Amino acid sequence: MVIITETCGFSGNKIWPGHGSKFIKNDGKNLYFLNSKCKKYYINKIKSVRVSWSQFYRKLKKQTVNILKKKKLETENNTKTLSGKI
Repeated sequence: MVIITETCGFSGNKIWPGHGSKFIKNDGKNLYFLNSKCKKYYINKIKSVRVSWSQFYRKLKKQTVNILKKKKLETENNTKTLSGKI
């Protein structure tokens, strides 16, 4: 069984079944929004790149890569200290 997820038209986050809302534009395009906050930002024409909690902003600023690198460095440092004490 495959669960079909949609992506939010504003933030880029996954929308699981039973969540979010659908917005149909005048030209017939379907947009899915995770919550009313995303929908309001989209209707007010606020760019998702300028909002720090959106996935598009994080990809632009490469924050997701930095977070993964920090976690990797923390685990490497912890293993070195543990092996030095033994």
